[in-house]
Order: sequence, then C-alpha cells, then structure tokens
Amino acid sequence: MADVYLAHDDVLDRDVALKIMSGRYSADDEFVERFRREAQSAAALSHSNIISIYDRGASEDGTYYIAMEYLPGGTLKDRILKRGALMPRTAAAVALQIAEALRAAHHAGVVHRDIKPHNVLITDAGDVKVGDFGIARAATSDTMTKTGLILGTAHYISPEQAMGDPVGPQSDLYSLGVVLYEMLTGTLPYDAETSLGIAMKHVNGHFTPPREINPEVTEGMNAVTVRLLAKNPGDRYADADELIEDLERVLDGLEPAALEATRVMNRVAPAGTAQQTPVAPAPPAEAKEVKRRRRWPLFLLPLLLLLALLGGGAYTLGLLPDLTPPAQVPDLTDAASVREAQGIAGEDFEVREVDREDSEEPVGAILSQDPEPGGEAERGSEISVVTSARQVAEVPAVRDETRADAERILRGVGFEVDERTEESSAEYEGYVMEQNPRGGVTAEVGSTVTITVGEGPGTVEVPDVANIMPVQARGILEEAGLRLGSQSTTPSDSVPEGSIVSQSPKAGSEAEPGSSVAVTISSGPSQVTVPDVTGQDWITAAQNLQTAGLSVNRNVTMVPSNRPENEVLSTNPEAGTQVPPGTTVTLTTSQGPQPQQSTSSGASNSQQQSTSSGASNSQQQSTSSGASNSQQKSAQQKSKSKST
Repeated sequence: MADVYLAHDDVLDRDVALKIMSGRYSADDEFVERFRREAQSAAALSHSNIISIYDRGASEDGTYYIAMEYLPGGTLKDRILKRGALMPRTAAAVALQIAEALRAAHHAGVVHRDIKPHNVLITDAGDVKVGDFGIARAATSDTMTKTGLILGTAHYISPEQAMGDPVGPQSDLYSLGVVLYEMLTGTLPYDAETSLGIAMKHVNGHFTPPREINPEVTEGMNAVTVRLLAKNPGDRYADADELIEDLERVLDGLEPAALEATRVMNRVAPAGTAQQTPVAPAPPAEAKEVKRRRRWPLFLLPLLLLLALLGGGAYTLGLLPDLTPPAQVPDLTDAASVREAQGIAGEDFEVREVDREDSEEPVGAILSQDPEPGGEAERGSEISVVTSARQVAEVPAVRDETRADAERILRGVGFEVDERTEESSAEYEGYVMEQNPRGGVTAEVGSTVTITVGEGPGTVEVPDVANIMPVQARGILEEAGLRLGSQSTTPSDSVPEGSIVSQSPKAGSEAEPGSSVAVTISSGPSQVTVPDVTGQDWITAAQNLQTAGLSVNRNVTMVPSNRPENEVLSTNPEAGTQVPPGTTVTLTTSQGPQPQQSTSSGASNSQQQSTSSGASNSQQQSTSSGASNSQQKSAQQKSKSKST
C-alpha cells in the first residue's frame, strides 16, 4: 500500500519517516480514503506511546504522503524474529505501553483494527509506540471491506473482524492478546496455509496456553493472555483500563483479576472437560460497559446458591465457628516491594497499593500502611500501602570543595557527577565554583549533578607601552584586559620627561586578565648636585665645578671681605642644588682684607688714590681672562705704594 523512507526535515533539522502511497493504488478511491484516514486518525491522537504525525497531504502529481516521527529502533516484530521470546516481565511492560496507547485511541473514539508487532516501533530508550492507523475507524463507523479481502492481518485479526462483523475496542484487545502470546512464546496461537484458514481458526480453533509452551510464563501472565484471546468479546477485558490494571498488578508481583476468574472456571468445569482455552466468565449484557465489575456465568449461580446453603447448614449444626477471629496487622513498612509485603501479610490480608510518593527509600519500598501495624483487623481484609515512586535525596552543597572531595561527596549520596571546567582566578583553581542542581534541593538518586571546576586564570599578552604617556598606556592596557598599576620616576637622557621608560611585566609576556602593569616614568635628564666650593680659591673651585659636570661663568664677582683674596664666598646656584648637567655656575670671590691708613698724609693720599683710581677700578673689571692679571698688577702697585 505504501513505501516508507527516511527523510530529513531541513526546517526543523530532524529526521522523519516519510510514508508515500504506492502509485498503483492512487486510482483506487478506497485505498486513498484508507491512507487519508490513517493520517487523520493518528494526527488526532497525542500520546507518548503513539507515533506523532507531523504533516500530511498530496503533491501536485497526486502523490499522497505522511510525514511522521522517525524511530530508529526497528519494530517489535524484528525484535522477536532476531531474539525470540521476551522475558515475561518485559513482555508485560511492552503490552502495558500498547494498552495505554489503545486506551488513548479508544477514549478518542478511534479503533486501530490492525494491532500487530509490525506496527509497534521501538524507541532509543527501549519504549514502544504504536503506529499505522491505516484501517482505523471510528468505533461507530461501518466496517470497511473490500471484495475478497479481509482488512487486517490474518494472524492478528479478531474473530468478529474475520467474520466481517462490526468491531470495537475489544477487537484491538484481542489483537494485543495475539501480540502478547507471540512475545511470551515466540510463536503465534493460530497458523494455517492460507489467510482464510488462519482467520477461521481465530473463529473456532483452540490454542495452547503460553505457559505450556514457555514454563517461565507466570500464571498471572498466562491468565491475562488467555482472557485477551477469548473468542467472545464479552469474555475479554471490558476495556483497556481494566487490562492496564491487571498488567500493573502483574508487574507489581500481584495476582491479576483474570487469574482468579480462570481458577473459578477450572474448579467448576466437569471432569474430563478440555481446558485448552480457559477464559474469564462473561458478564450480563446490560453490564458490559461497567468497568472492573466481576462477571459470573449463569451456570455458576446454582452452584453458588448450593455453597451458600451448605455453609448455612454447617453454621446451624455448629460445624463452623461463630466468628472468624481477627488477625494482628503486620508491619509492612520494612518491605522493599508490594510483593514482599504480600508475603509478610500472608493469607490473612490482601495488600493493595493505593498511592506512590517520592521518598528517600528505594523505588517500590513500602512507606506507610493503613491500618497501622500492631492492631487487629478482619482476616481477608485489605491493607492499603503507599510505595516509593522515586528514591530522592538532598543534593549536598559542594561549592568551594576540591574536585576530588566534591565527587566523593556526591557519589556517596548516590548521585552521578558531570564535571566541567571554566577559567577562574588562581584561588579557585581545582575548586568547585558552581553546581547544578544547587545544594539543598531534592533530586532523584542516580541523577546527575553538574559541577563547574575552576581551571585557573587564562592569560593575555602584555602590550608594549614604552615611550608613551601614562594616560595613553592606560587605554591600551584596558583594551588588552589589564590595568595600569603603580607609577615611579627615574631620570632618563633618552626618554622625554613624562613618558614611560620601562614596564613590568615586560611587553610580550603573558599575564592574568585583570592584573596590573607597573610603569616607570622619565623625570627628564639626570640631575647634578652643585658641590660646595666656598672657602676655596676661585681657580680650584672652578676646576671642582667642571669635574662635577658643570660650567663656570667667566665673569667673577669680587666683593670686599675679610676672607683671603680670591677665596670663593658663594655660588649661584647654591651648593646642594640639583641642576641639569652643564649648568653654568657663577662664583663670588673675596677682594681680601682692606689695608689700614698710613700716618703720612702723602702715603695715605697716595694709597687712597691708588685704591680708588687703580685697584678699585681694576677689581671691578670682570673678564675671566684678564681678572687675574689685573689683580696681579694691583698687588704690585700696592706693594710699590707701601714701599714708597
């Protein structure tokens, strides 16, 4: 009818299964209608166990297509062919998911009509989804037929469908029974050389119960399968809800309701009667739509009445006790499962799970019970228990712990650890900086806690900031992720005053982001300290100043003083002053002590005239090259004057 291709949705970037109707059927209105109905029926359903329909339509050339969810795990049929029968518990879990899909479809008024392992696909996680609603119809619709063709696969078809009678939700349950039988045994309940022969065996044939083929099949699973395969729809489960309840009881280790019904049938069957296909008794016609109501065949009513009369007679004759003594309610809160709790309760009580809650106990453990342990209750009464849905625990806070300690703490509580690294400060290297979920919240034991561990700081290359002003260096460093640090000064004959002479760390080296770069700023050329030359004769003083890297002003100022003649009295700049090399220093020297006046008027006048006209004028001359000669001449004149 159709070909299925693996395609890719470029818009949503996902793989899809593209189902295209074969061209030879495009002119057949009934097949076109069947293809259209498949898309319409499945698209109207939304359930985790039903394959999603993304798009449907027809191309310009009349090619009909359906774009649906792609499941890479293959079909359930492939799984059975490759590996044979499934473990009974696995088969029950798969049947439960198919039943949940059927419940969703039936509640929406859709009957699948072609349940088979070929139409059950497996997800990556191992779950199953039902697809191919190709011949699905509304529960109230007429049966869709085609001359010479039975719609539905012969090995999985229900008796009423094989006879062309109207089908309903219980027809899907029969087909599910065939699938369950095949999962448990690896074989089919009915087989023949032709499809018609197989269909007729579904109508009037007998099958071997799965437990006789596979001894690992429990009595409960055997009973569920047998009840699903009842030929009369009224003898099957009333609906998918009732089937789901029985499958859940089987998975919890409890007996399904179908098992008790089968036991009743076995007890009342006449000796020698064949027991190939025991089924649950049928309910009255008016009660078919009532869920989970026990159904008793009419022929059992006289037997039950007889048992009641016998019991009453025995009671009257004193053969039975007046009152069944109560039993002490056991403590079930230490049980790890409902099945274990039932073992503790024994035959005195029936244990029933009424709720599930997250707890710190393992999954399935008994958390509480009603009635409370220690009291007394009627034998055969029910103990309601609450079990652990998920085992949860408080997530430890491991922030600021080392990587090793954090992993040890989390795994010690039962969590898995996913480690990630991130750049950090040097202080956080090797330590947990973040965690998700955070500490203190509750999470499922076995779930993953992600920790982010610091791997230390990253590094950046230090830029070159030499020979530029500090304000410019600040901008360059910030752009590189660094900052301008301490600033000091030093003389420099090559770098202009105010510019950077050197930096630390050096240019081109690696540094931690956000760290600082210290710089040394030029204070200009090196400074020279003016030496103290006072008290020296001016020639010696000039030599010492030149040795210190200074220049000497050729114009020497001489002033009257009691100090020896030509002795340096002061300098300009003063001694101790910091000046650039080559700075000119001006000297002030002493004229020497003044001579005393002579008793001879002539000598006195002569001396005064010499001083005023010769020596004084000579001393005021200020050329460096002639100053020494003038002083020598003045001294000679003074000597001559004194001798005169």
